[in-house]
Amino acid sequence: MKKSVLLALAALAISGTSAIAQEVTYEPDCSQGLLMNPNKSNWFMTVEGGANMYFSKHDINAPIKDRIGAKGALYFGKWVNPVFGLRFGANWTLNRGATTVGGEFEKRTDHASMYAPGRPEERWMGLGPEFDVLINFTNWFCGYKPNRVYNFILHGGAGGYWTWKRNDQHCSQDWHRAHNTIMFMNAGIMNSFRLSRVVDLFIDLQYTLVDFKPQATHEAAALIGLNFNLGKSTWDCPVTAVCPTWKYTDAEGDALVAKIAAKDRKIADLEAQLDACLKKPAPAAKVVDCEGLATVYYPINQYGLSGREKTILKSVAAVMQESGKNYVLTGWADNYTGNDEINTRLRQLRAEGVQKYLVQCGVNPDQLKVEIDNSNLTDYGVKSAPLDRAVTIRRAD
Repeated sequence: MKKSVLLALAALAISGTSAIAQEVTYEPDCSQGLLMNPNKSNWFMTVEGGANMYFSKHDINAPIKDRIGAKGALYFGKWVNPVFGLRFGANWTLNRGATTVGGEFEKRTDHASMYAPGRPEERWMGLGPEFDVLINFTNWFCGYKPNRVYNFILHGGAGGYWTWKRNDQHCSQDWHRAHNTIMFMNAGIMNSFRLSRVVDLFIDLQYTLVDFKPQATHEAAALIGLNFNLGKSTWDCPVTAVCPTWKYTDAEGDALVAKIAAKDRKIADLEAQLDACLKKPAPAAKVVDCEGLATVYYPINQYGLSGREKTILKSVAAVMQESGKNYVLTGWADNYTGNDEINTRLRQLRAEGVQKYLVQCGVNPDQLKVEIDNSNLTDYGVKSAPLDRAVTIRRAD
């Protein structure tokens, strides 16, 4: 009680001073999570290119330098949140290696070379759509930071190639449609470095499973690229209010301390008066015959009598025996907790418990009438619910 009074006095003293306070400010608080952006935000365009190496059944016959091809792609995509994104675009590849005589992608020219007997050069080019899913592991495990320089991004997806080859019946050097569609799946690790708010530079290491036949071929690639952020690319945090900071001069602080000390002395004096009052013996009270004889209170969801309540009921029993009057015992329960079935049961058990104990104390059962009331005893609101958990004892009309 003393502490609450002191705090109230301090608040009054603060309101009465001429201290200068800063205005309330509003600042982002990322500890509460991130806000979702509208659909028009967080779009990007990606362009990349680099070298690849083809791995098929017969490529071991070709030297490494003759198996290095080229690869490139152009994508448009969107980050759904700082961790998860999608992209769609076109993927181009030029693959080199070795094959068999008469193979689908044998490089047939006037001067066709053989890497080994029956193992001519293989050349083919593919272009087609690709769909990828992107996961930013840096934002996932380390939390989102708009100005982070490095991000580790895993991507994976699938697509298809329309293919071209360098062979025809005239053995020319031109590319011709192979009329062969190849499906592929790939996965990669993108190491992204932030150059500015708009541009990111990245190194992408990819693995691709080309065609899903029993003798599937594989491709490994290393690419470098640029990612261009289109429009808004960051994520916002919820805004919270920052309370003002109060400042005082030494004189104002001394005055406040003096006021608190004076109130402290007054509180001490009141406490001393209260202690003296409590130590005075109570005058002998004469029990009068009144309509409201007594009220017994209960804890929530309880109907048993405590030792204190039994002591009171012994005195009530003595009055009843001496008066010979009839009395009504009414059971009550608050309507703010529990349900109707539980509350009705509590009312009945409380009233019957008081009746049973009064009879044990010598009261004639014919003097007692038990009833319950489904309304609230006081009806002062939920904060006063304990006052409604009771049994009232009053004289019958």
